Amino acid sequence: MPEVRFGVLGPVAAWRGARAIEVRPGKCLKVLGVLLLHANQQVDREKIIQGTWAGNPPRSAVNLVQKYVGDVRRSLELDDGSLQTVGTGYVLRVAPGRLDSVQFASGLARARAYKSDGDLRAAGQHLAEAMALWRGPAFSGIDTAEAAIERARLDEYRCGALEDLAELDLLRGEHASAIPELSGLAAEHPYRERVRELLMVALYRSGRQGDALAVFDEIRRLLAEELGASPGHGLQRVHAQILHGDPAVDWVSEVPAAHRNCLPRDLPYFAGRHDELARLAMSAEDRAALYTVDGMAGVGKTAFAVRAAHLLADRFPDGALFVDLQGHSAGKMPLTVEEILHILLGQLGTAPGGDAMAQWRATTAALRLLVVFDNAVDHTQVAPLLPTGQSLVIVTSRARLPDLAGARPLSLTVLAEEEAEAFLAHLVGEDRAGAEPEAVAQIVRLCAGLPLALRLSGARLAHRTTWPIAHLSAQLADARQQLPRLFADREVALAFRMSHEQLSPVDQQLFSALGRHPGADADTAVLAAMTGLPANRADEALQRLVDVHLAEEPAPGRYRQHDLLRQYARGMSDDPRMTERMLKHYLTAITEAAARIEDNGPGAEAARAWLTAERANVLAATRCAAAEGQGGYAWQLAISLWHVLCRNFAGDAIALLEQGLTAARATAEGGEDLLRTLLALAHWSAGHTARAHDLLTTSAEHRENTESHAHTLALLALMHLQRGAHAQAAEHAQTAFDELAELPALSPLGIDATIITHWTRGVVRWLDGSHEAALAHLRTACSLCDDLGQLSPNDHVHTALARCLIELSAADEALVHLRQARELRQRIGDRAGEAEALTLIGTAHRALGHPAEALKSHRVAVTLLDDDTRLEAHARIELGRTLAALGNPAEAARQHELALAIAVRGDHLQEQAQAHDELARTHGGDDSREADPQAGSTCLKTLLTSVLQGGDPRSSSDHASFPESRHSHGRPNR
Repeated sequence: MPEVRFGVLGPVAAWRGARAIEVRPGKCLKVLGVLLLHANQQVDREKIIQGTWAGNPPRSAVNLVQKYVGDVRRSLELDDGSLQTVGTGYVLRVAPGRLDSVQFASGLARARAYKSDGDLRAAGQHLAEAMALWRGPAFSGIDTAEAAIERARLDEYRCGALEDLAELDLLRGEHASAIPELSGLAAEHPYRERVRELLMVALYRSGRQGDALAVFDEIRRLLAEELGASPGHGLQRVHAQILHGDPAVDWVSEVPAAHRNCLPRDLPYFAGRHDELARLAMSAEDRAALYTVDGMAGVGKTAFAVRAAHLLADRFPDGALFVDLQGHSAGKMPLTVEEILHILLGQLGTAPGGDAMAQWRATTAALRLLVVFDNAVDHTQVAPLLPTGQSLVIVTSRARLPDLAGARPLSLTVLAEEEAEAFLAHLVGEDRAGAEPEAVAQIVRLCAGLPLALRLSGARLAHRTTWPIAHLSAQLADARQQLPRLFADREVALAFRMSHEQLSPVDQQLFSALGRHPGADADTAVLAAMTGLPANRADEALQRLVDVHLAEEPAPGRYRQHDLLRQYARGMSDDPRMTERMLKHYLTAITEAAARIEDNGPGAEAARAWLTAERANVLAATRCAAAEGQGGYAWQLAISLWHVLCRNFAGDAIALLEQGLTAARATAEGGEDLLRTLLALAHWSAGHTARAHDLLTTSAEHRENTESHAHTLALLALMHLQRGAHAQAAEHAQTAFDELAELPALSPLGIDATIITHWTRGVVRWLDGSHEAALAHLRTACSLCDDLGQLSPNDHVHTALARCLIELSAADEALVHLRQARELRQRIGDRAGEAEALTLIGTAHRALGHPAEALKSHRVAVTLLDDDTRLEAHARIELGRTLAALGNPAEAARQHELALAIAVRGDHLQEQAQAHDELARTHGGDDSREADPQAGSTCLKTLLTSVLQGGDPRSSSDHASFPESRHSHGRPNR
């Protein structure tokens, strides 16, 4: 299906292919217009409301914006990647070729480039195509201040394009046909001097010298009376040429003899930057324009400025000047203002006199120049040197220059993937690149689209024609843990080093911390913690790094670095305290966030948003901790991360952990076993027991860390118990316990593993009939849970111990444990777990001879269950037993029939057998259970055995007595 094209050069519109798409008129169309006004940028909801209701929104404006955005998405059939919800706003992603205003700008730039090359026919064709995109005033119907500014800006460029068309007519000798268009344009825009210049030339060449001079008199009088100004240099020159019959007026675009082109040689091939070039081209006709071009080292600022200057040089009849200010040149000091003045005056052919500054200002007052100041260190190096006449100035710098008055900023980023691949293919040869497209794409990814790194890679391949491209991509991949050694002491590392050396010590600290942080990005809080700085000082330093393009801020308060720059930054600090501070920060922050979520107070939503933003970073930090020998932090973070993934972000845990494991393998930084175990737990919770078993088995084959290995064995024991392999379960649990006994002290990970070994051995001993040994193990597990605290599997152990106590006629003690388990599960929102606890509470009450209390618990338990067929079948069996104990056999039989149907539907054989047994008792009139206070507990041991022998974790263990797949690591911190 063709992509959607958007139109703003007239009323807002959209097309798919040649077919116009109907968007609901009125507010819906205005919402689309506001999104297009800020295409590819986040548009806050308040801005949309302002643009849609013009300052008078209804109370339901927020809801209506959501509705209208949804209508836009449906009308245009946009996916979530094209129209994204970001924070409290939206981003409409529009490719450059899919918005008519961008197409117009690109067409205008191409036309001017063809004209510069002398191809007037192609220039005219592109101009005509660009003008055909206009359907009326831009953003018609969008009545906001920002829309008005953009409308005026685009109309300015439209007028410039019309002037270009008229100039092409003159260059082709079609003078008479240009006069009507130019006359109308002059009437519409009476102060546009270039229109008057062209009109004077057209009239003069058509034999109407008097009319041509009258045009000059009219504009001179208008400027004097309305603005108190005089005609500019161009108008005065054409006026003088007409008065003196100068042959030069026969081709006004011809470069005067005085023209000087001091630009460096243009590159034979230039990739991308179409939109930026178009913006510069549109400003070429302004009376005076100043652009700053900033970007990180190696991003191609100089190449861009030189290409733009060559494209526009013919529009500046008095010369194109270029000076390298040496702001970031290795081994060189930045040029002083006096040194720069001597270079500029020399390029103009003027010998510097006594007061060079006054001489420069006087000389440039009457000239129309294009001046490139390349590689500026800061605004103070440039500000005194701006020409006083109608010139275009382009300043490049690694730092943003917000203090340069009147400057329009252009920030360059790395090349898009397609542009970068085309650039590399040009360097190595199209045929060669076409034979190895995957290797080309790999090099582009490894260079992260940085033009300088791509150029060096391409040059290396161009001079080694026998190398397959894949050979270089493999070398680059191997060298990524330092700044690529292929570029050591070369331009990439040198450029980064020059930028780093100019930072203050505090800024260097933040630069290193950002490089050491293992996540895709980092917020201010963690970077402040890593450096030991207050948050406000850290943020100020980070903003300075952003200003000099040593960091990026993709979202407010979140920072990242270009991949190659990050590799360089990692090598600038080997302070292990940074990593430890980061881990401590995340452990504290995630604990506090989970607590706020559980409290469900005012801070709950903010905590959930933070966890959403940070979950990938916490995973990366966990892997980093394992790799750097911070085992205690690694597993505390791992458990905390597990809580977050399984309780707060169900559904994406497996995908996120798979990505983390893949990254760990790719970088070979360590932490694979840790992530493999977490992934096993994720699969176990999802019911993928075979996959979980394979992952745990693989982890158990490695013993790099005794505590970690013992924990893996303990989990395997639990899994064998679930499968009914009791001997293997006991063996693994005992081996894990013995390994832990070798250690002088245990971290939370080791304590958790010890709990699992006691838990597992307690169940096995119970099934073997060793009740006292079973109780001892389970009581020990329960005590250790108290020691471990919020990270422990306490609700599961309480439940397991309670089942045994009920069986041993200690139902009153069992109730104490079951109430604790219920409270814990209520707090974390585990409805199924709470239902299990309530079912057992009811069984305990019935065992104590309180069937009425039991009935209340059983009825509540049934209402909490909706998707766990085994637990619901068991709950209804227990409910039926309680009803029978209360003398209601008919209702008891109905519950047993429901339990049987549910068990059949879920293929739970043990529950089917129990339901049949209870129905037989009910219909057979056996009411012996009613007189027996222990009635209902006699089947518990049989039920437990069946549960542990089940193969499907969802049908055999989701809420089983001991080896529940809802393992301890599936809860948020309490």
